[in-house]
Amino acid sequence: MYTFCIFFYTLPWCFLFLFSSLVLLLVGDFFLLVFIFIIIFYYLLFFLLLFFLFLLF
Repeated sequence: MYTFCIFFYTLPWCFLFLFSSLVLLLVGDFFLLVFIFIIIFYYLLFFLLLFFLFLLF
């Protein structure tokens, strides 16, 4: 009975830990994707700016 109580009390914390780690993983991947998209977008913007400057001169 005592071990069952310990198991019952630690089970939600285990679920919470797994859930939080999963959320952190997903959020981390999402932020990484957003970061990569921002970098690609800035590179494209930079090359477009250079292209327009090249067309102007």
